[in-house]
Amino acid sequence: MSTPPITPWLGVIADDYTGATDLAGMIARTGMRVVQLLGVPEEGTAAIDADCVVVALKSRSIPAEDAVAQSVESARWLLSLGVEQLYFKYCSTFDSTDHGNIGPVADALAALVSARSVVFAPAVPEHGRTTYLGHLFVGDRLLSDSPLRDHPINPMTDSDLRRVLGRQTTTPVRLLDLSTVRSGAAALEAMRAQTDGRVFHIADIVSDDDVVAIAEAARLDPLVTGGAALGAALAALRSSTQSGAALAVPPGPALVLAGSCSAATRGQIAEHRVEHPVFTVDVYALDRGEDVVTQALAFLTENADAVPAVVASTDPESVRQIQEDLGVERSSQLVEAALGEIARGAVAQGFGRILVAGGETSGSVVNSLGVRALRIGQEVAPGVPWTVAEGEQPVALLLKSGNFGGPRIFADALAIAEGSR
Repeated sequence: MSTPPITPWLGVIADDYTGATDLAGMIARTGMRVVQLLGVPEEGTAAIDADCVVVALKSRSIPAEDAVAQSVESARWLLSLGVEQLYFKYCSTFDSTDHGNIGPVADALAALVSARSVVFAPAVPEHGRTTYLGHLFVGDRLLSDSPLRDHPINPMTDSDLRRVLGRQTTTPVRLLDLSTVRSGAAALEAMRAQTDGRVFHIADIVSDDDVVAIAEAARLDPLVTGGAALGAALAALRSSTQSGAALAVPPGPALVLAGSCSAATRGQIAEHRVEHPVFTVDVYALDRGEDVVTQALAFLTENADAVPAVVASTDPESVRQIQEDLGVERSSQLVEAALGEIARGAVAQGFGRILVAGGETSGSVVNSLGVRALRIGQEVAPGVPWTVAEGEQPVALLLKSGNFGGPRIFADALAIAEGSR
């Protein structure tokens, strides 16, 4: 007898693709069935048989008004499914600029569901992201002293999230300090109730127990915002309607595509280069109109059995020089468009597994492939699950945020893929 379809209780709106898979993987770890959609759901999109539906947008770095429009449209669609709670997922390093988009999107979503006290909890202790006295830390460093200060699109030079968020919204921004968080859900609820009108609360979190405390206090909120940890903690408070079967990773040759310039990704590429061939994308050649895509595809054909990599990752000094010469927007567009074309050409050549490093790159790849939905499989590293693109020709995608994973994540991912078959 077939199992009746389930109605999702949690609807997630994520501001980039790898952040979406980060949260989706952590929720799936709790036993929940998760489906991830790519882009604003189209009218007529079928009902989803899952506990949680994640809508992945590429809204982190676009104009705020566009981010708001996409997020609200996605939220309305999720609410039409019957979800009980909306979750706005952004990066654990709060990647944004003074022009948005976290504040404007949160304002719009809060208005949509009439939320009064909205929690902001980007911290993910499992990834070394913590908040104390409203300041965000990456490991033992303030955010402003970490490599994120050199992010090519959203450089993070201020660690005080009250100031960062306050520059993006007219809604009052207050602190849920660590002593209040550790006083328990009742104390948190009492503190949050002391508000006139809408208030945004930055939550101090330095351990997984703090995440759980925030989740318990916010479990009935119509809108919650944060990184992957709080979303997963909210899921863990509920019993899964049914547990999904393990997701098999489709077979086929594998390749790595890397556009992230983070220190972690550069280290992973260096490790991969020891045993596998690597093609480096020349951004200046792209700017001159040279057919770098055809060159890269020829390289992939020649090395199809060797897990080849095509990379545009480079050090911060080189990134600054490229951006100075070509402009920030143009250099980014050149790279992401090329990597998207290479991904599409690789699938046409028969590659069945693509490991992608970088949020912007992941967005370009899935858009180029025309992927609209992903099933979430086993995690390779915290926040980095294998996914399978639904369609006539299933393609396995590992969409990795630039900063995530250990040095050998690509080798680990392929070993797990082989074990899933």
